[in-house]
Amino acid sequence: MNRPRVLIVDDTPENIRVLMAHLKGSCDVLAATSGSKALDFARALPRPDLILLDVMMPGMDGYEVLATLRQEAATAAIPVIFVTGLNDVGDEERGLKLGAVDYITKPFHGELVRARVHNQLELKRHRDYLEEEVARRTEALLVAERVQQRLEGELDVASRLQQSMLPARLFADHRGLGCRLATYLQAARAVGGDLFDYFFVDKQSLFFLLGDVSDKGVPAALFMVRVRTLLRTWGPRTSDPAALLRLMNEELCQENPACMFVTMVCGLLHMDTGSVLLARGGHEHPILVGPGAQARAVEFEGGPALGLCEGVDFVNYSLQMSPGQSLVFYTDGVSEACNSGQAQFGEERLLQALQELADNEAASMVSGLCERLGEFVGGAEPSDDITLLILQGHQNV
Repeated sequence: MNRPRVLIVDDTPENIRVLMAHLKGSCDVLAATSGSKALDFARALPRPDLILLDVMMPGMDGYEVLATLRQEAATAAIPVIFVTGLNDVGDEERGLKLGAVDYITKPFHGELVRARVHNQLELKRHRDYLEEEVARRTEALLVAERVQQRLEGELDVASRLQQSMLPARLFADHRGLGCRLATYLQAARAVGGDLFDYFFVDKQSLFFLLGDVSDKGVPAALFMVRVRTLLRTWGPRTSDPAALLRLMNEELCQENPACMFVTMVCGLLHMDTGSVLLARGGHEHPILVGPGAQARAVEFEGGPALGLCEGVDFVNYSLQMSPGQSLVFYTDGVSEACNSGQAQFGEERLLQALQELADNEAASMVSGLCERLGEFVGGAEPSDDITLLILQGHQNV
């Protein structure tokens, strides 16, 4: 793997020497002592992955250099950290408005310099990967659209690839651990934006989630790929659902010119006790159903959909499941499914159907609910993706 390239721009050689000493162990370092020379380096291949740019320089200062970088397509995406001895908030505000990603102040603190450079390089690497993935899939679609037969073939392949990104539809009975889980996903088009996932945090803890990306079809599918990539990157590292949603939201707010978003609900089940920790971002409330009790929505505080607003907080909600109870998670494609008369299935029918299926195991509940949904919709064209995740924990088996 190639080491990242960092360009240091400063008219004072001593500053360049100090920064090089801090960074040379982790990246390849280039240096320029003027704004014009910095632009030459930035335009040449291979381009730097990050630029540390001095604000105060003779001739072309750092603000002018940054403005020029942002005006040229080839250099517009290179992240720039301003290096300055200024402590004026107005100077920082001006730089950030021009597109700087961070500030490093003089005199330099080695650990702080390395940490900030590392963070920006990691963000760029991740953005580059996502952009390459989106670009590859978009190009494949544009080519396919010119030939209808090839379009149909490639969309079929895309659908199978997307399904392969999701875990198996039916989670095997872990009777010894007391956990059952079953899922269903049906895209309204060849590809869609709904997703679900689950994985073990440890032998007794199961992390699970369900999400619904805005829009439909290819744009939603591409955004869904981005969402799942982030989930698989960060999900196994945390047992805190609210913390995962915070991380996801911050990243999805970046590089999102189409203002796409995803609603999501996720949780952590402790299979030995039946306790569940839940967090929600703009998604429908789950439904709790069990023998001898009325099916009901589990309403709790949540945050907004992910990808809309930075700096938002999310909170966890604790729930204790009793033996035989099920938690049902669904996307709005279920409750808003329409028949030929444009009547919606609705939450009332959903609660009634789940009440009638309360004594069934998770897989039978999924198939039974899909059967009732199909009977209601009839031959009407699906208008949205339909996804279900039913979790049964702490069973007496």
